[in-house]
Amino acid sequence: MSKGYEERYLITLLSAVLNQTTAPEPIRQLDWDKMYRLADYHRVAHAVYYGVMGLEDNIPQTIRQRFFDKYLEAVYRTDRLRAGEKEVQNLMEKGKVNCFFLRYAETIQCFPVEEMCCCDSIQVGVDKKSIKSIGSILEKADFEERNTDEHGRLFYRVPGIRVFCFHQNLFFSSSMRKFYKRLTGDLPYKKGSRYIHYISASDQYLLLICQLTDSYARGEINLGQIIDFWAFYKKNGEKFNWPYIYNKLKKLNIGEFAERLEILILRWFGTEETFEFTEIYDAMESYILSKGTEGRELSSNMLPLINRVADCYARNRKTERLKKILYWLFPERRYMETLYPVLEWFGLSLPLFWIVRLIRNAIRFIFSIAEERIIQPLQKFVTKIVHDSLLLKKLRSPDEKNDANDKETADTETIADSESNLGKDKTTDIPK
Repeated sequence: MSKGYEERYLITLLSAVLNQTTAPEPIRQLDWDKMYRLADYHRVAHAVYYGVMGLEDNIPQTIRQRFFDKYLEAVYRTDRLRAGEKEVQNLMEKGKVNCFFLRYAETIQCFPVEEMCCCDSIQVGVDKKSIKSIGSILEKADFEERNTDEHGRLFYRVPGIRVFCFHQNLFFSSSMRKFYKRLTGDLPYKKGSRYIHYISASDQYLLLICQLTDSYARGEINLGQIIDFWAFYKKNGEKFNWPYIYNKLKKLNIGEFAERLEILILRWFGTEETFEFTEIYDAMESYILSKGTEGRELSSNMLPLINRVADCYARNRKTERLKKILYWLFPERRYMETLYPVLEWFGLSLPLFWIVRLIRNAIRFIFSIAEERIIQPLQKFVTKIVHDSLLLKKLRSPDEKNDANDKETADTETIADSESNLGKDKTTDIPK
């Protein structure tokens, strides 16, 4: 798989930042604009700033400023989310919402510097029944819902507090959804709370690895997710109940993938290089850095979920296309009332007006086809004939004019000769 030097150097910088070592100088000239775009694309631009600060490479000032701006966002975000998490926990407790938190305050403590954390929201896990009630509770606290590409509900409040609520539909795999459903029912309550549950380090590891696997299969995985997982892994690895984890991974059918992903992360950010970099890890690296556009074949052999996701997306696209066709053929009543105001009083006649509209559109379509294929070519043909005839007449006109002049000259000479002869005849008739 082809990876540019910028992609490789980005991994080198992040490894130096996470391990608190000096980043090596690049061995060749970097495209720093591409470096920034790549880091921002993977949500790690704020962390890369720590590595950029000590470099002596000729980095454009505008690029340094962009990295610095991302760093400042992370600094402000950390304090806001830490304070906001306590408020949201109180709101959930008062609202009697059964939920658990991927504790942001503890997550940032896994990093050498808290601002290196890539998580940009307070993450709340709920069951499917509670996902609707959360919206009304947060809206009363001045949060507003925002559109998101992620599979959950995102709420935002000035000056930058984001709350991401998710349930079992976060995952594509049915086995992961079942795992999540059992998890929310089996978690113990947090000490001193009647509604907020406590998630152990082992269960949080399983939840994070499921999120990574799901994002990988969808082609949405980014380095920010991987860095957060790695920091949590390093901080809590000794607390993990590995027999319990291995048993769950086997049931989820992602044991092999989880092992390979951990090996790849160790290769990137670990301090000891004890693993060979085989073709499968090269493919995984390309797949992650390109967000699913490269290394797909080998990755899908290792994780069949990728193919299932692709098949599902293909089916969804067909379904969406069918829905659009049906919506165009049979629009909703409000739209039809703008075309046929009488429907406001005779709503039951909507099917009749659907037929009328389809007939009108069919007639327009036929006329447009006839105009395009018959009338317009005929007009062009007639125009061409007229144009050619005019051109031919224009070309012939000088010759005809010369012929006319010659004829006129000949006629003049004939008349002159006649007059001359007539004069001679008259002279003959005069008596001597």
